[in-house]
Amino acid sequence: MSSYGTTNANPEPTRDSEHQALLNHRDIHEANDTFYGRTFIHVHTHRKRYFALWLLAAIAAVTTVLVLHYVYEQHKGHNGDDLSNWLGKDKGKPDVCWSDRSYPITILLSIFFGYVGIDRFYLGYIVSALLKLITAGGFGIWYIVDIVLIVIGGLPDHNGCQLI
Repeated sequence: MSSYGTTNANPEPTRDSEHQALLNHRDIHEANDTFYGRTFIHVHTHRKRYFALWLLAAIAAVTTVLVLHYVYEQHKGHNGDDLSNWLGKDKGKPDVCWSDRSYPITILLSIFFGYVGIDRFYLGYIVSALLKLITAGGFGIWYIVDIVLIVIGGLPDHNGCQLI
């Protein structure tokens, strides 16, 4: 007798070693009843999409940093002016000290690890970095504010020197 075209009304869920290890020897139906189980099955089902989105975000962030750094370097020595003069800020300002910290590295640290304060540790703000670590980037708000501040040049290092 052929099984072509027939369906099984109660298919028994199959388990591979990966599912079984992550479900801690619980039944698959029991795992679907918990938040962890539903989340695991959802993420496991869509893991390629999540990886693609993460990769796209990483590529976009790195591209943005490289473009900003390129524009910064192109206009840094433009007619003897630095970038602040090119942007139209006060030309009569005294010379600004330059930090030994890198501008592109600071932006990348802020984008990828800013929610735990690594960018603040890198710039030398230890107390605020610890607060940012404890509050998970100020509940997300401080994280975004620091990215914007670093991009526009409003966050110098701990000595008050501009990033290079």
